[in-house]
Amino acid sequence: MWNVNVTITNNTDWVLGIVNNYMPFVQLNTTDSHSWNTDMTNNANAIRFWIGEYQAPFLMEGNLSFGPEAGVYVDRGWLAEDNQIIEMVATANDKSWTQTSNGGETLLAWNEFEQGGDITLTFNKK
Repeated sequence: MWNVNVTITNNTDWVLGIVNNYMPFVQLNTTDSHSWNTDMTNNANAIRFWIGEYQAPFLMEGNLSFGPEAGVYVDRGWLAEDNQIIEMVATANDKSWTQTSNGGETLLAWNEFEQGGDITLTFNKK
């Protein structure tokens, strides 16, 4: 049986929204966390940051995608080079990566995530 547990934590000054293809929209204010689990084989999550009460314009939009045939891919999102104000610490099945500049990462290959596991994303203000 394949299953994954995902936890996302927002330690920034901005609002974070999670849009998942299998769950309702989740909004995290500063220092909020949200966890969920799934056995769906294809999971795509848009991770959006914005300032204020409205969801637009986005300060940054990244993504998390994972599945037993895809592995785990994380991308904090793009920021102007002179404005790298958000860091993401991603951990999947004890493999960690910290993103402090533009560009995503395949954290686990498909054969490293066939059985699922745990994914945590923590966003920090730099």
